[in-house]
Amino acid sequence: MADEPPRAVLDEADRLYGLPLEQFTAERDAAAKALRKSGDREAAAVLAKLPKPTPAAWAANQVARTEPDVRDEFLAAGAALREAQEAALAGDAGELRDATRAQRAAVDAFMAAAQPLQPGGRPLSRAMSDRLRTTLLAAAGNEELSDALADGRLALEAEAGGAWPPPDAGDVAAAPRRSTPRPAPKPAERKIVRDTNKRAEAKSAAREAEKEREREAREAARREREALERELREARGTLKVRERALAIAEKDAARATQRLEAARAAAEEARVEADAMDNLLTEARDAVNATRDEVARLGERLD
Repeated sequence: MADEPPRAVLDEADRLYGLPLEQFTAERDAAAKALRKSGDREAAAVLAKLPKPTPAAWAANQVARTEPDVRDEFLAAGAALREAQEAALAGDAGELRDATRAQRAAVDAFMAAAQPLQPGGRPLSRAMSDRLRTTLLAAAGNEELSDALADGRLALEAEAGGAWPPPDAGDVAAAPRRSTPRPAPKPAERKIVRDTNKRAEAKSAAREAEKEREREAREAARREREALERELREARGTLKVRERALAIAEKDAARATQRLEAARAAAEEARVEADAMDNLLTEARDAVNATRDEVARLGERLD
């Protein structure tokens, strides 16, 4: 076993791998400079070589540090899968299927916890998410990778196919860690591991149910939108018909108003003419009556 790195390096590594990704390089260089200034050149040299984590590795570190329940269930599921794989090689494959399903459920829970993270201030891309999932799946068969994830000090992600460490990683696949090994699960702890796996499966099922509810809600919203769009099209069609009917009615009303105005003018003209005729009739009556009186007077004189 290699000597454990200086405590100053371990402490700084633990701090650095918990920082926002964009702060890592500047903080690492400043810490190394401070160690050199204090005279601890060996620790400064080790610290200066600490690799900046990739975005996927950084996301894995943050989940491991901030979501201990998710981390622990993920690690327990991976340990249970390794144990089930060893049992299968020995001829007992009874728990392999359940362990594989539980490990994938734990990976799903880990991925869900990582989605809100923003390495370098940017959301996880599809490619980053794929690399993170590949790394998590690879951790089930690699205790060194699981330990790096558990400590939240992962620097690189596994290659496609699960290769770990990556062929060109050298000694920088993960930050230095304390030499105390992580104890392997004891046979007596299998029930606890199975219970943990069941909880991971239950959480995965709950997430799937939530996704299904979201899909149903989106589908209901889509159907409602389509119905509203149909109603809108029908209403617009009705509006056009009624607008045309209104235009025709307005034209008819305008023509009727013109006829009414003409009728009113004709009626006024007829009224004036009738008044004139009444005056003529009165004058004629007066003339007839005067003539009658004259005839009567003359008749009396003849008598």
